[in-house]
Amino acid sequence: MTDKQQIKDVVQTVAELQDMKQWERLENYFVEKPFVDVKALSGEMPAVITKRSLIDGWRREIGSYFYSTRHFIRRLAVRMLNSRRAKVTTNVEHVHYVADKGERYAWTVKGTIEYIVVKSANGTWKISQMIFKLTDQAVRPVGLAAPQAAF
Repeated sequence: MTDKQQIKDVVQTVAELQDMKQWERLENYFVEKPFVDVKALSGEMPAVITKRSLIDGWRREIGSYFYSTRHFIRRLAVRMLNSRRAKVTTNVEHVHYVADKGERYAWTVKGTIEYIVVKSANGTWKISQMIFKLTDQAVRPVGLAAPQAAF
């Protein structure tokens, strides 16, 4: 498997593991202290944090507030910066399912995520930076047809 394919697999697997709530397995895909900027979603300032803090935050937010999520990667491009570092750009659509006062809603956020991935000493690729940029969001009751959007 080429480096580019391994890198694509890392990004796709992180999205899948979030949806499956496989928090412990997510740790394998990040450096010890990645730079994270998800201010557009959480309001938290961009920072270098431990991967444990990042994943624990996802566990609290996704695991307690949303009864289900779907992280769709609409486009994924890898640009090798050198043999041990690459930039990944994705277009994403994340659907978060919420139950509130007997009603169910889908909160959909669309945007881009830019990653920097680095090759570790053992040859595996890990995410060292993740920046989410919001382009659109909507809340709708579950059961209504979603508006069609083009990326």
